[in-house]
Amino acid sequence: MISRTKPTVRTIAAELGVSAMTITRALNGHPKVSTETRRRVLAKVKEVGYDFRASSRTVRQERDRNVAIHCGDDKLYSDNILNFYMRLHYLCQRRLKAEGLRGQLIDLNVHAEAAFPVLDNCGSLILLGPVEQARLETVRKRYPELRIISVFGSVDGVTQVGPDDYEGGAFAARRFAALGHRHAAVFATLSESGFCKRYGGFVAEFQARQPGARVDLIQFSEEHDQSADDRTRRQRLDEYFTSVSPLPTACFVPNGYAGVFLADYLAERGWRIPEDFSLIVYDNLELFDFRTPALARVWFDLKELAAQAVTALQNQLRDRDSRPVSISIANEFTPGGSLAAPRNPRREL
Repeated sequence: MISRTKPTVRTIAAELGVSAMTITRALNGHPKVSTETRRRVLAKVKEVGYDFRASSRTVRQERDRNVAIHCGDDKLYSDNILNFYMRLHYLCQRRLKAEGLRGQLIDLNVHAEAAFPVLDNCGSLILLGPVEQARLETVRKRYPELRIISVFGSVDGVTQVGPDDYEGGAFAARRFAALGHRHAAVFATLSESGFCKRYGGFVAEFQARQPGARVDLIQFSEEHDQSADDRTRRQRLDEYFTSVSPLPTACFVPNGYAGVFLADYLAERGWRIPEDFSLIVYDNLELFDFRTPALARVWFDLKELAAQAVTALQNQLRDRDSRPVSISIANEFTPGGSLAAPRNPRREL
């Protein structure tokens, strides 16, 4: 019988007439390795059936240092006003670098074919925002050892890091209830689980604190086009305020930009904040303080969110058998000047 030696980096290097270091660098996508050499190495690896991701300790260590960060183009580039996801991505990259890790941006929803070569050399994936379910299943089958951290990704079976959205909505409800409001509106898109949880927390807490209280949902959709989305928001507000009776005395907005849009909409119609409407928004942006009045808001620390995501990732790198957990970032509150008790009797608008 003819025995065949199990392929290793050294045996492959000997067959190709290059160093073992060159093989390792080629498999890691090192920029100093020429395209032709990398092609020859990958062809030989495939020919001899060498599983370099599982067999090479050096390759595994390099892959563990590389972290893919998914953030869809619609999240990263369409928000020209608040730049929420751009700031979150920057903070994650900064934190990864401080911990000796390397982050690489990908978009699994729109640019999947460009993302797979990146994932080939990554041991971990941080999801900033949702991923199409079918695409995510493909990723998990193709990379079964990939460690995944979900930040606003809404993915089951992986470690989740995010603000306590339900409590954020409940906190806003408690503030309104304490001031005596009994009829509130929520101006929201429910396209993401975080917005749904904030809405659910608000409704449950408001009606628990004020039995028989009324909560109206002014729901709008988003196409991730600023002009089109603004037209949709305005249309929904027009429809609501021309049909509702009586008018609410308080409004909660689970999204910062929509809160600014609502405040401007009310001002255009001569309705005063907080005399006619009390307003609480979710998010913490400097522009909230430069409005008159400054907007009250529930918010969380974005730096803390990025830090917790990277810490959760490091824990998984240290303990490959660790179970998925849920990590909640605590909410904070800035009162602003947009809160007041409802007028009694209420001024006709």
